Amino acid sequence: MVKSAPRSSPRRTTTTPGVTAADVMHGDPDGNLRENAPVTRAEALVMLQRAFGGLPAPQGDNARKGYPASNFTDVPAWAKEELADVFAAGIVAGTSSTTFSPDENVTMEQLDKFIHRTYTLFGSNLKDDFYASVNKDWLDSSVIPAGQSSTGTLYEKMYDTEPLNNLIERTVANPVGEDAQRIAALYTNILDWDARNMAGIEPIRPYLEAAEAAQSVDEVMEVKKQLAEELAGNALVGFTLSADAKDSTRYTVGFSAFSPSLSKDTYANGGSQKDAYLTYIQTLFEIGGADEASAAADAQRVWEMEKELSTHALDRQDYGNVDKTYNVYTMDELKSLYPTLDLDDIYAQSGLARSDDQIVVSDIGLLEASPKYFTEEHLTDLKAYLRLTILAGYGGMLSQDFQDASDAYQEAFLGISGTLSDEALATQLVQQYLSDELGRLYAAEYFSEEAKADVEDMVYDFIDIYESRIRSLDWMSDASKAKAIEKLDALGVKVGYPDEGKWNDYFKGVTLKTADEGGSYFDNIITLLKAQQQMLIKWQGQPVNKGLWPMAAYTVNACYVPSSNEIVFPAGILQAPLYDVNASREENLGGIGYIIAHEITHAFDNNGAKYDKNGNAADWWTAEDYAAFQQLCDEVTAFYDGVEAAPGITCSGALTLSENIADLGAAQCILEAVQRETNPDLKAMFRAMANTWCSTMPRETAAYYTTVDVHAPDKLRANRVLQTLDAFYTTFGITEGDGMWIAPEDRVAIW
Repeated sequence: MVKSAPRSSPRRTTTTPGVTAADVMHGDPDGNLRENAPVTRAEALVMLQRAFGGLPAPQGDNARKGYPASNFTDVPAWAKEELADVFAAGIVAGTSSTTFSPDENVTMEQLDKFIHRTYTLFGSNLKDDFYASVNKDWLDSSVIPAGQSSTGTLYEKMYDTEPLNNLIERTVANPVGEDAQRIAALYTNILDWDARNMAGIEPIRPYLEAAEAAQSVDEVMEVKKQLAEELAGNALVGFTLSADAKDSTRYTVGFSAFSPSLSKDTYANGGSQKDAYLTYIQTLFEIGGADEASAAADAQRVWEMEKELSTHALDRQDYGNVDKTYNVYTMDELKSLYPTLDLDDIYAQSGLARSDDQIVVSDIGLLEASPKYFTEEHLTDLKAYLRLTILAGYGGMLSQDFQDASDAYQEAFLGISGTLSDEALATQLVQQYLSDELGRLYAAEYFSEEAKADVEDMVYDFIDIYESRIRSLDWMSDASKAKAIEKLDALGVKVGYPDEGKWNDYFKGVTLKTADEGGSYFDNIITLLKAQQQMLIKWQGQPVNKGLWPMAAYTVNACYVPSSNEIVFPAGILQAPLYDVNASREENLGGIGYIIAHEITHAFDNNGAKYDKNGNAADWWTAEDYAAFQQLCDEVTAFYDGVEAAPGITCSGALTLSENIADLGAAQCILEAVQRETNPDLKAMFRAMANTWCSTMPRETAAYYTTVDVHAPDKLRANRVLQTLDAFYTTFGITEGDGMWIAPEDRVAIW
């Protein structure tokens, strides 16, 4: 296990010049210093305030993420004036939501957190908080645009719809070709609010009424069948198709039932986020025609149902663990679990050919917990859940009421303020449904072959570095090293956009109707969903086409695909400031280089390491080597677990393990790459790494993400990673006592 970080105290350089011990410790009203007595929470914070000469008012990200202390009712009178700016700064967490507990003895852990929160607040010394210092000006002045959950280096590009808006508007004005025709029809239908509001819930009313009128489980399942046949829906329970994890060259049938919408923590903790969710689903029921009382009752039923299911579901970090998600059942075994359902009929609704001997289930806990809800005893619950599925699944294509409910929910649950413009929202939806049509147009206009070739060269440089690093590992045997290098050599690389003839053509020949032609947003989406359903049916029995891209060309993201052992870097992420042909080598390494090496490392994280060079889930390790790898993974888990990213918001080491392994491996890789340069500018690269993850979001969003996001909070993707690199300490002269210091024996590494 990794030892905890050493305790540190405020650096002299961050306190007011000339401050002495006498300025900090005044003693009790009689002047007694009580030097041998324990320090209380209130006393510790008063001394902290004096040591720093008062605390600045939080701005930007600090104000957004500060711990709300307005409810504390037990602050002692003697400390109120001196602690006013401490509480205003948002760096203090109480022992409960309303209790400060001033007279409790402060613990070393609490004091350490107070000090590190103060480093962040000042952001004046990169030796204490590198991320806060390097990004201080941007963080202090940051403003989150209306309707967005966050902004920052990556998010600004993710949410920048202007290039795609312009592209779509030109396409709408001159819709030449199949791609342009579909884009123009869908975009104009989305913006046709008059038609959408006039239609209201009429397109889904028959299904809602049928679900409400159902008198038995069989009748509920008849409504489910109608949805499948008429709206391409897969409500409640169903069969689908995906690549087989054990043989990635072929497709296999999968089975699943309904699952919770929120994180386990949200169901367990309740609070304001529970209230927000209940209000939202009650509103949906009311839009669907229910009165207030019955809508509230149905919302509570859904909450209790999902809460119960959540206790049986996989933990979020296990979603990528093939050992837990690849569970083979026969049709007879599924029928024995769901005796009240006609699984033969449900299978037929999918249109897939029968495969009774191998059906893959990803979550055994949910599989075994769900059947009880398909009983007459739980008929009311089942009906409510089906109606909510219809409202939530199709309502976004209908009237403004649904959009207003969603906006209110996002504000209450995640702290998102304002709304996106209609045009920005329409652009996002076109991206969602017509990604390849839009991607082809984007690639032709916005991406150069020069950039593609340059990034490809960088990728292969990193692969060479990785091979060298694998060969030098002291915890891995030659036998496992050979297999790892085989996997590395077989790594597929996709940069920019698909080559000619390798684009996805899911909707070739599909025609969408404009409003003038009698089309609607709702009808066009149903047309696309039915086309996708037919595509899956066509794929069954065919070899998996690994040439298809999992991301659209304009996507500001990247990924590693275990089932094809490949890394993908769409054109959208290959732009400034992450990648800039005019930037220095060091800056590009700290930006796009970090991301490239991160995706390569995913081939060897705790999940990717379970796949071989061909993308099949297979054990290629010696038992001893895998045990050593697991021990290193445990150390990484401990290194991140409980580390704060903002006051009271901590990282889960288990949830974020796979992404943390990828970050740590990436840092080692790009460091070696830059050290191969003549007179490398390490400071520039380290600063670029901190800039890459610069971001801000509301406190509510940040807190929720720590329960569902497998990535560590962005601040830790900079600071915590840099703290593992010896060269970082020597470059900036960081020594014991500095806030960024971690003892050498506590710095973790795997690849």
